[in-house]
Amino acid sequence: MLNVLVADDNTDFIKNLINFVLGKNSNIKITNVASNGLEVLQAIQNNPNKIDLILLDLKMPKLNGLETLDKIYHMNLSHYPSAFVISGEGDLITKIVNHPLVIDYINKSEGMDGIYFKLEDYDKNLQFLNIKEDLSQKICSELSSIGYNLSHIGTQYIKECILEIYQKGNLEYTQNLENYLYKKIAFMHDKSIKNVKSNIIKATNFMYAESDISFLKNYFHFSDEKKKPTPKIVISTILSKL
Repeated sequence: MLNVLVADDNTDFIKNLINFVLGKNSNIKITNVASNGLEVLQAIQNNPNKIDLILLDLKMPKLNGLETLDKIYHMNLSHYPSAFVISGEGDLITKIVNHPLVIDYINKSEGMDGIYFKLEDYDKNLQFLNIKEDLSQKICSELSSIGYNLSHIGTQYIKECILEIYQKGNLEYTQNLENYLYKKIAFMHDKSIKNVKSNIIKATNFMYAESDISFLKNYFHFSDEKKKPTPKIVISTILSKL
């Protein structure tokens, strides 16, 4: 459950936003509503561990969004909420893009759909982070069982490819390894696509040389014992087992 505080002095906007969000996603719960920054601070003090995200307007009375962000950042909290800035003031938005609490921002002119899609993406990413460690262990277990050397950088790259597809929920990425997956892994590690591809192939060749051929035939459901699993086949097969 993603617990959200909505902070905006426009009551009609708040009502529309709450109705729109709650009507689309039952995993997002609006726990608090504030009309100014002082009420935001009070809500956090009253529930320091129960607010995950603040949908924050920047132009509010008594204490504006910019001042509110700074005061939250300097509070002594064990759990700091993230802030998703929603404002109609484009010049103010530019002032908060690098704030440590701000995870995203949007102009109100983009409408409820734009706000909701960004909010939904954040919720999905949060859910993925909660299971990522267990998922990584399962992937490593599968890779190890078929003979991959877990200390090889190419094996690490394969694991990251599988995690990326799982998170995005798009199996079509396996059909386009170089243009999407290898490119993204290369960017993450500051390597070339050629380097990522080469290391994945090396790790896969090592796996094939060290593994029992009959075991690989059964694992990948090959009809021919001599068939060699490609990275694409490895990734697709392990994804089907998660």
